[in-house]
Amino acid sequence: MRKKPIISLALIIFLLGNAPHAGAFFLDKLFNKAITPDSQILTLSSTITSVDDVNKNGLNDGGDTIRFGYTIDNPTEKEISLATLRTNIPRNYLNFIHNIQGTMNLSDVDSTVTIPNLRINPGEKLLISFDARLNYFTDVEKTIFTEPEIITSDKKSLIKSERKEIKAKAWKGKTPSSVNMRQKK
Repeated sequence: MRKKPIISLALIIFLLGNAPHAGAFFLDKLFNKAITPDSQILTLSSTITSVDDVNKNGLNDGGDTIRFGYTIDNPTEKEISLATLRTNIPRNYLNFIHNIQGTMNLSDVDSTVTIPNLRINPGEKLLISFDARLNYFTDVEKTIFTEPEIITSDKKSLIKSERKEIKAKAWKGKTPSSVNMRQKK
């Protein structure tokens, strides 16, 4: 008769000792996540800077070279593959794209510069840049801009960045002879 209460007591102690501990630890994680933003998100940023003022007039105008830069930061644990960086730069405003850094190729799809087949590894920060010469504009000042967007392999927008721009002055006076020759062809 004494064995039953001892066995019952031992069974209760065993079950209570192995039961999950109740506590508010899970609320703490939820609360902290709600207060602190998730820093584990993909980011995309861009820059446009003057590189070479050919006629030294202090203005961005025909023949000058500007640099477009893009930073893609992937602090997540997910790989992004076969993505496309669509720059949304009006391609007809530029010529002689050169000094390409951070990618193997550029494309000229839909009248804008695109960078296809990107692979961004987990934890990677990818820097891409290229230089381009401004075309001559004889009518009005033009706004040269980039508003980058990463498109996934299934053609969905993954992330967009804010628009960056510079003004390109219209060419006043006689255009250089090399430009006139190209226009006549």
